[in-house]
Amino acid sequence: MRRFTGPILGLALAVAGACGDDDDITPDADAGDTGGDDGGGSGVLYETCPTTCATPPTCARGQIRTCCVCVDPPTAQAGRTACGIMSEYCDEAPVDPVNTACLQPSGFPAPPPPDPPAVTVRGVVDVYGNGNSAAGGNITVEYYRMAADGSLGALLDSDEATLAACEDSLLPAPFETGLEATCCPGPCQELMPDTEDCTPTSGDCRALWYYEVTGIPTSTPLILHTSGNPAFWKDLYYSNVFFFPEDETPGGYVFYRAKTLSVDDWRAIPATAGDFDGIASGYGAVAGEIHDCDNVKVYNATVGVNPAAGTFAYFNGVEAKPYPDTLRSSTNSDGLYAALEIAPGSARISAVALIGDDLVNLGWWDAHVFPDALTVVTIRGTRPTQVPTPAPRSAARSKVGPSRPGGRGGRQVAAKAASRTASRLTRWPRAGWRSTSRPWSRVSVVNAGTGAGRAALRRRHLGRARAADR
Repeated sequence: MRRFTGPILGLALAVAGACGDDDDITPDADAGDTGGDDGGGSGVLYETCPTTCATPPTCARGQIRTCCVCVDPPTAQAGRTACGIMSEYCDEAPVDPVNTACLQPSGFPAPPPPDPPAVTVRGVVDVYGNGNSAAGGNITVEYYRMAADGSLGALLDSDEATLAACEDSLLPAPFETGLEATCCPGPCQELMPDTEDCTPTSGDCRALWYYEVTGIPTSTPLILHTSGNPAFWKDLYYSNVFFFPEDETPGGYVFYRAKTLSVDDWRAIPATAGDFDGIASGYGAVAGEIHDCDNVKVYNATVGVNPAAGTFAYFNGVEAKPYPDTLRSSTNSDGLYAALEIAPGSARISAVALIGDDLVNLGWWDAHVFPDALTVVTIRGTRPTQVPTPAPRSAARSKVGPSRPGGRGGRQVAAKAASRTASRLTRWPRAGWRSTSRPWSRVSVVNAGTGAGRAALRRRHLGRARAADR
């Protein structure tokens, strides 16, 4: 069990002890959700979550209780993943500090409008990891409103995604290089994992399913559900999905890449994480990534889920083939976590990071765990429906901000982001950089380690410019 040691422990206790006024009967958000006897005292900044727990967790000694989840304290400074290490949701050099602006009142997102406009969503369904799309039949794609408790609300629209319906002209053109470009070009197919020698007739390309749905409201929490032949595919439920009017492409639609998970990987991933019995029948799992306010992956963050999972894992940082790394105690460069074997029902996910001298809550989300299925939750800071009223005092008094060391403030960081975005749009068509949401790189595994491959990865990073898949 990782614990605070030395100056980190002193800092946490000092922050916890310094917060709060004797005449203030409201729990001080600066002090974190200390949890009394069942959780170690902690001083966690930027907790925008409610101050009460519907189901208070019982934390192990040395853990932090923040936003109603138990989290192992991080022991290393958090940072943003650089492009070249990962090819999407990454930051180009020079890499900025973790952006916490959206966790503070001055940077909170705008709340949803009373009558948000609706958009058409087009996309493909690809396979997370291994799986033969040609043998698995069609995939059903459903978009739901998210209910207040994180479960499925009203069905908005659905489509039967098929391989035959996918035409390159219907989708944004992806940025491709290496074997992906020469062997499996276009948005309707992709290179199979672990492919080192591909030809147009070698059978190493995997076709992707195409779907289109209409009337999907923007600025609204959604759940995306993919399902297929249960002999081949497990159900996936994407929570914390939002679209915004500015996500719409010139073609009049929003692009969103959904995924499905093979039954084989559903069995293999728990075993790799040390659970050789697999996920028990009737139980579910939660997995996703940790991003900052620029939608960039964060490494060295720690994650907690309430209720606690039977097995918890971080991953190996290998974009081409992500698998659990049992030696890690925080997120890797891929930002990935997985909580395996959780009872169905409501679940709270939250993440913390050590930024400078402070422990910071990077965000939280209330999702629903579905039996025998994977719920995907990526933390992306404060969401439009999470803006607290009134804002917690921790955000107003906190010391950590979006500024770079040396006095570069938020405006300069924002200017840097705008400059990078303009540069990307100059180099690539808008549709090109918006279309590359993949569990692995479009650069071939063979070429990724070469100078040309690394340069290609740097050229096609998404980082802040990523708008869709928010």
